[in-house]
Amino acid sequence: MSFMSELHPHLSGYFNEAGLKTPTSIQRKVIPEIMNEKSVIVLAETGSGKTLSYALPIVSLIKKREETRGPNTVKGSPLVLVVAPTRELAVQIHQVFKGISHHLKLRIRDLTGGDTHAKMKSVANSSYEILVATPSRIKSAIQKKELSLSQLRYVVFDEADQLFDMGFKKDLDFISEYFDLSQTRLAFITATLPQEVEEYLIEKFAETTFTKVASEVSHAPQARIDTYNVRVTPSEKNMVVKMFLEREAQGRGIIFTNQKNQAEELYQYLLEKMPKLKIKLLHGDLEKKEREASIKSFVEKKAQILVATDVAARGIDIKDLVWVLNYGLPKTAIYYLHRCGRVARGGNKGIVYNLVASHDSKMIAQINDAIKNQKHLNLDVIPEEKMKAKKQEQKKVVSKKMPKTAPAARRGSGRRLAKEEVARPKRNRGIRRR
Repeated sequence: MSFMSELHPHLSGYFNEAGLKTPTSIQRKVIPEIMNEKSVIVLAETGSGKTLSYALPIVSLIKKREETRGPNTVKGSPLVLVVAPTRELAVQIHQVFKGISHHLKLRIRDLTGGDTHAKMKSVANSSYEILVATPSRIKSAIQKKELSLSQLRYVVFDEADQLFDMGFKKDLDFISEYFDLSQTRLAFITATLPQEVEEYLIEKFAETTFTKVASEVSHAPQARIDTYNVRVTPSEKNMVVKMFLEREAQGRGIIFTNQKNQAEELYQYLLEKMPKLKIKLLHGDLEKKEREASIKSFVEKKAQILVATDVAARGIDIKDLVWVLNYGLPKTAIYYLHRCGRVARGGNKGIVYNLVASHDSKMIAQINDAIKNQKHLNLDVIPEEKMKAKKQEQKKVVSKKMPKTAPAARRGSGRRLAKEEVARPKRNRGIRRR
């Protein structure tokens, strides 16, 4: 199938504008299914082009419908609903649809937490074709009679596993009661598909026949991601991050923390110790404008480093991101995989660094299980035996030299470190590669 064969001809302008010449593997599989009015479960790696795989056929179908029936005139009642777990992902999806729909003259709205009253009134009192929103805002808008789902023709759940992992199940149950499945096609888009999520979908939408589409390499950190493990104690982490940024880090990257206070503490530490570093902060307690400004600055390359919680593990698509550093291993294996998925997008290579403390052995085991149980995954597991640390072991630091095979890595001096750093290890046991 050529990229254009089944899609609306007016999309040629978008393809030229975006520099798109050939579809990705997952787009080749998904676009025909949606164009043929199938409900789908799409399992594909991050960075594989999943958003366009559903956005392009849906806008094509809606435009063809408009050409025969005329534009939608019912206020507050979209034809397409895209559900995203975070406002950051919703904003990004909204931008993708706006870029596409500019060429087809369709109307797009978004609805997320923190929106102004004026924006809410606009969603309720205007007509449009496509709405991108978060679950809690959809539920609230329905309850306030600001949104009707009676006209829906297509519903997309983007990052479906995240929707369940973040506790949106009750919201999804509520929203889905308003679907008329006799006229609505569903699409669940995800990089991972836990068994309980798949079972829920099949049970909840028993009258819907799903076509399951998977990329050859779904669920994804792959061989093109090199992984290094740095053994540390909790008190050493800030100092090791500083040394990593000074000696080893090349290109742009994201430092992931598990907690908002950790992100704040590390951000302030780096501002103090490395005042020339171009760095931004992102976590859920920031005001909406602050979060949007941090993302905008990072996307536009005005900042080299982003210190973030898992708010950034989904929905931020930055092609030139080189590395991810896990300040702490995340609470679930799924989050680990999605953090890794911020790099190696679009066929590029990437590096993941893990700061590993002695208490991380349980999390390492969970990551290993998630990797082993995923058919399409191509990632070496992190061996548990390498994570075991003696209680009285001496402090460790990034090793005197990076492994010879380390990609694009500068070698440190190995000198004994000052008070703001940590003591040199007895042996070369710093960053380990798998």
